[in-house]
Amino acid sequence: MRTKKLVSIIVLVLLLLFAYLTYTTALKNFTLSDKNSSYLGGIKFHRAASGLEEGFQIAQQENKPVMMYFWAIWCQYCAGFQTNTLGNTQVKKILEEDYVLVAMDLDIDREVAQQYAVSYPPYLIFMDPKGNILQRVPGSVDANYLLPIVTKIRDDVRR
Repeated sequence: MRTKKLVSIIVLVLLLLFAYLTYTTALKNFTLSDKNSSYLGGIKFHRAASGLEEGFQIAQQENKPVMMYFWAIWCQYCAGFQTNTLGNTQVKKILEEDYVLVAMDLDIDREVAQQYAVSYPPYLIFMDPKGNILQRVPGSVDANYLLPIVTKIRDDVRR
């Protein structure tokens, strides 16, 4: 009987050790944001108000539209939107290649959110390189809804 308990304890310890090592290794590679960027939906975004200014400079140089994404860490809809919509291969490709992307955390970038009248996440604002608002997309939308929007705005700005 004692041997069974000892084996059970050893197996349990090994399982806990394996789970701990797997978890800590995954956390080392996981980055939500750093000083200059946020990584949402597998896409790199410029971060915060300084990122917006930098984004407009890049947009003017490269003649690209700007997409500002308002999100929050606690937002369940944001998580689904990032995975299903921003993570969609077609949407992701267009955004990464043809847009300047800026992410605003509603808990941190409150002044910017107030400036653009955004009170809840997820929320997208599309702008031309000069900062003129072209379209707003409130709420979590699917890739089929967003794809024609990002395509049209990209094409309109290129003209």
